[in-house]
Amino acid sequence: MSLFNYYPYINYDNIKATHLLVETEVVQKFLSDYNTFFKYTLREGDRADIIAYDVYGDSSLDWLIYMVNRVVDPYKDWLMDDKQFKAYMEAKYNTTAEKLNSTNITTSIAYYYYEGLNSDSQADINSYNYKMTHETYTKLGNPAGWTPVSVWEYEYNKNEEKREINLLKPAFITDFKQQLKDLLNNG
Repeated sequence: MSLFNYYPYINYDNIKATHLLVETEVVQKFLSDYNTFFKYTLREGDRADIIAYDVYGDSSLDWLIYMVNRVVDPYKDWLMDDKQFKAYMEAKYNTTAEKLNSTNITTSIAYYYYEGLNSDSQADINSYNYKMTHETYTKLGNPAGWTPVSVWEYEYNKNEEKREINLLKPAFITDFKQQLKDLLNNG
């Protein structure tokens, strides 16, 4: 019997659907105990079902990987490979990848960040909280210490943050599933 048989149901567009967004105490308990996890770095093309098979011997435990990493929508919350990322960017911004990767085009700049001057200490740089606008950046004539970040680089870095995930150590799976079943059955 699938673990999802224990999840509550919701009505979605007049269709009975499993409520996957249930926040549960057992998940929080396991997430707070870092000894139950190990870090895993996603490689190009990695999918949760394949990782689940490789690590746990059961591809149907992909839900567990999603749950412990708070992946609600695998199409948006999971690391995109290069091809997916390029397609996503071109669709989202309705332009070519080349234009999005440029800091010479005003609309392709996501923001400016202060990387500091030689005279600045790291504490000075870290405490700098001024937000540079494109207008000010241009008026000041590309001020020293400020660097434009392209939309491509900004989105790429957000995507790369998804590369490192947590995997539940195999020894804890049975206990995790049982506590989750108990909690969902007993409220």
